[in-house]
Amino acid sequence: MNRSAFMRAGRRCALAVSAAAVVCAGTLVPAASAQEPAESTARELGVSVSRETSTPEEIRAFWTPERVQKALDNPMTPPTAAAAAPAKASGDAPRKGANEIVASAPAVGPAAGGPGATRAAFGDAATAVANKAAADIAVSQPVPMTSVYPMNLVGKLFIYDEQGKELSTCSAAVINTRTKSTIWTAAHCVHKGDNSGQAGFHKKLMFRPAYNKGQTPWGDWTVTAKYAPVGYTEQGDSLESDFAAAELAPLAPYGKIVDAMGGFGYSFGSADHPEAVTAGYPGEGYKRTDLDAERMMACYGNAEDNANFNPFDNRIKMDCDMGKGSSGGPMAVQSSTSGIQIIGANSHYLADATTNQRINDDLLSSEHGVRAANVIDAVNAGA
Repeated sequence: MNRSAFMRAGRRCALAVSAAAVVCAGTLVPAASAQEPAESTARELGVSVSRETSTPEEIRAFWTPERVQKALDNPMTPPTAAAAAPAKASGDAPRKGANEIVASAPAVGPAAGGPGATRAAFGDAATAVANKAAADIAVSQPVPMTSVYPMNLVGKLFIYDEQGKELSTCSAAVINTRTKSTIWTAAHCVHKGDNSGQAGFHKKLMFRPAYNKGQTPWGDWTVTAKYAPVGYTEQGDSLESDFAAAELAPLAPYGKIVDAMGGFGYSFGSADHPEAVTAGYPGEGYKRTDLDAERMMACYGNAEDNANFNPFDNRIKMDCDMGKGSSGGPMAVQSSTSGIQIIGANSHYLADATTNQRINDDLLSSEHGVRAANVIDAVNAGA
């Protein structure tokens, strides 16, 4: 089969919404060579790709202690949405239905002796944040044992904006792709979202897994490429397209991050999951004054379809008070067969249309369906 045929087959696989998609999604389209970045495949999938022009050494040199502190003092403000979601978004047909999983991959553990090889159960984080009064179920709590697997896969993402003027931080998590070098985050953490296309991508991104109050136990991993849906980069759609992937350069002595540390799997398609956990580094929150973007925090509870009676709104909602700085942090569940899987990414919250003030503790992820699968497929195409 020639490359064009591979690309057509990959497109059909990524767009499938049947049970068969579980088999083929996430395993698409090999690149013609290691040197070819497969941007053409990404364009077919509706994904924008931006390659970093600075070297890993230049990026690490850029992030001086002074710049790091400025970024920490300025956690990324998430987009907001009106309390009443639009009846239709992005010109799409309704997608409510059987909640089929359109793409999935299992989690993988760290290499023997690699960073975080001493494992802590995912349930430890869930138990810690759930052990509070029912009235406080949406109040984020500090995550225990952040430096060991699996919670060390969550980290802080340091960002230099597209205009070279502003420093800020988001959250992100290591995800299992064919490249073994990928993190998952929010699109607004990698792109301005102002319809500027390629010009709007942020730069000099650096990921610090398991960051904790200035400590960076597993080093500084630099981003080599960003992948985001064109729905966000060219339309600014934060309701359905606010998720992104970023590729990391290998880091000595670990090599590729998934080989060394492991990675969360993913399960894209269903909006309803009991007993989910969302984690991130909030610098503020709903009715909170004690958050400083220096600690990994988490909420535990059900992940739900944001609007069961709106066929155009398949966003994922959790009760969680985390705000700016937590953007891009994973919403994840424990699967008995596939380990910990990402189902969404912290994106936005609801605000009063007049004052733009947050109105409740709902934390929302964009729908993670075909578009999210396409981003993963674009990453895999370059492996």
